[in-house]
Amino acid sequence: MQISFKIILYIAFGILIGGLAVYLLSSGESVEQNNSQYMSTRVTEIDWNFLQQLDVSTGNIPKDLNALNGHTVKIPGFIIPLEDNQDFVDEFLFVPSPMACIHVPPPPPNQIVHVKMASGKKAKMSYGPVWLTGKFLIIENIGKKVKASFEILGSQIQPYI
Repeated sequence: MQISFKIILYIAFGILIGGLAVYLLSSGESVEQNNSQYMSTRVTEIDWNFLQQLDVSTGNIPKDLNALNGHTVKIPGFIIPLEDNQDFVDEFLFVPSPMACIHVPPPPPNQIVHVKMASGKKAKMSYGPVWLTGKFLIIENIGKKVKASFEILGSQIQPYI
């Protein structure tokens, strides 16, 4: 009976050591994957003063602004529709104030965000302030009708409360 107890103890100890070894060997990869996954899902709240740091005359992009390129952000503002459908839009301009318009004179490029909603998503049109959440991109605006320095792949629009 003592021999079978020792065998069971050795088997349990072997399984424990083997499981620990597998965990330790694979944890290096998963920690890195978890960090990159965390960075891509973390939402950073920004404001229009932050976007104004981009120097439109020289194209100089500060490091802290450039660090958000490709990351998810949340910003308050107003929708300027680019489509005829006034109920729901999937592409629009996003600006800091309700009086900002693409007519003469338009806001400077560092105060306009070109928004394309993610595939299959539409934003409910609102003339009041909203929160926009999505993937932030710094873009070159050469050859475009509307000069915008930023683009967001929109994932969510919420009322500004």
